Amino acid sequence: MVGRRRNDRGASMLGCLFSIMILMVVLYYAVDVGRVYWDYYKFQDEMETSARFAQTQSDEQIRTHLRNVARDLGLPTEAQRIVIRRDAPTITIRSQYVVDIELPFTHKTLVLRPNATARQF
Repeated sequence: MVGRRRNDRGASMLGCLFSIMILMVVLYYAVDVGRVYWDYYKFQDEMETSARFAQTQSDEQIRTHLRNVARDLGLPTEAQRIVIRRDAPTITIRSQYVVDIELPFTHKTLVLRPNATARQF
């Protein structure tokens, strides 16, 4: 039986290492972007909870609670400007803040506007 000569130049190994390196770079930046959106959704969830139970609290109590949540999440200070509007059947809570994200070869500015609306009974 004639043996075939294997071509072990390492090209396959370098391709694998390059793919892993690209994956790690993508994950590194995805963590930063993911953290921004995770905090946004947590803040919005707190707004929805506050809107649901707004009948039992004053506007100032709601504002104080949401400001503390924004501070705990490390959101920009402009996120602590909470607007509460009570109309006859509904309550609306909203805020707005800007987050800068550094990505490779670019800089992104995200304007996030968390809000919540609930019916009051």
